[in-house]
Amino acid sequence: MFTAQQIKHGMTVADTHGLHIGTVDQVMDYVVELTREGFADGLHHFVPIAAVTNINGNAMLVDPGHVTTIEAVEESVAYARGHASMGDRANVVFGIPGDASGMGGWGAR
Repeated sequence: MFTAQQIKHGMTVADTHGLHIGTVDQVMDYVVELTREGFADGLHHFVPIAAVTNINGNAMLVDPGHVTTIEAVEESVAYARGHASMGDRANVVFGIPGDASGMGGWGAR
């Protein structure tokens, strides 16, 4: 078992299949921000702390498929909000923009 306090700047991040993902930049609330180095898009990528499966020395293991960018999340939210079948359900799934509730909203901008 591990705690979020064990996640430190500079830790190597790999998925549980052994694929190198990146390097920890910082921990922010419920996500780990990775450094931009190594990503072709030049953006920070993020991993939910809930996707971290183990910490071993200076290495952090995560479940595959959980690394994303804030831009990708915002695009998904915008698509869902505009999709007719989602209707008002998008607020349930993604929270209400600006609610800063910590329960899925985008927070104050």
